[in-house]
Amino acid sequence: MRSLTDVSSSKPVGYLPLYTIEKFLRSTPETLAAIAATRGLATAQFAQAACCIKSGAFYAYHREALGDLLRGNADTIRVAGLPLNPDDFVAHIAAIWYEESHVAHPIIAAAFGEKIAELTPLLSPAV
Repeated sequence: MRSLTDVSSSKPVGYLPLYTIEKFLRSTPETLAAIAATRGLATAQFAQAACCIKSGAFYAYHREALGDLLRGNADTIRVAGLPLNPDDFVAHIAAIWYEESHVAHPIIAAAFGEKIAELTPLLSPAV
């Protein structure tokens, strides 16, 4: 649950598999979306067919903080082939799983609140 409750300006994105929400939290994505809305967060739910998570997933995100992160790393975003729009970014990372070796991984990890030392070198034109 912390993946969602910790979403803030320092951790712009969080998610949980739909299976986890239903079976372990005994809740619904709609309930979690209502809670997230009271905190000013955006949400998105992706069915299994549109998601790289087996059961589908529910995402909560701080749209402004995610937008700031994406704009601040626009060169890396372009090189990685990721969308600059926060809503499109969330849909994209829900649909496609990136390995740690992929150039997109550090920016995605940063969106999930991980402190990535390797992010700065990715901003250089030599990438």
